[in-house]
Amino acid sequence: MKNKQNAALWGVCILLLAFVVGRDNDSLAPSSVEAQTGATGADVDALRASIGNFFENLSDPNQGPRKALDELTKNTALGDNEKLMTGLSDNLKLVAANFGPYVAYEPVGAKALGSDLIEFRYLYKCQNHPVVWRFTYYRPRPNAADPTSVPWTLIGVRFDSNLDAALLD
Repeated sequence: MKNKQNAALWGVCILLLAFVVGRDNDSLAPSSVEAQTGATGADVDALRASIGNFFENLSDPNQGPRKALDELTKNTALGDNEKLMTGLSDNLKLVAANFGPYVAYEPVGAKALGSDLIEFRYLYKCQNHPVVWRFTYYRPRPNAADPTSVPWTLIGVRFDSNLDAALLD
């Protein structure tokens, strides 16, 4: 049974909920992300705060994975997709079972793809093994004269326990 769980974890952990960001950009410092996307420092800080809240909720034994995911994806198309949310929640339960309890999280990079797409990468540290998380945000701009007319929206969440793949990306 344990081998089946491990196989499921390794096979499904690379669950992409919506959008895969291209792998040809170098990691960018937050100031570069802001410069490339036109995002304000407040925008980037708010997105990072949302991710931080997700990790805090995820590590709270009174919350659990599903509540943490529901809060993160509130008012997004991701949150409306019950099948994807249930699958990710189930896989998160396997992370804790296989890698031990949560210890800490740490931002490890940010990438911009064009002016309206940002991916943040975080290291989620469990007692026995870390997990790399990626959060993808998109901002459509129907009015080029007002780049802040539409807020950033979470369009993708994924995590990967295969550190070789994460380090090569």
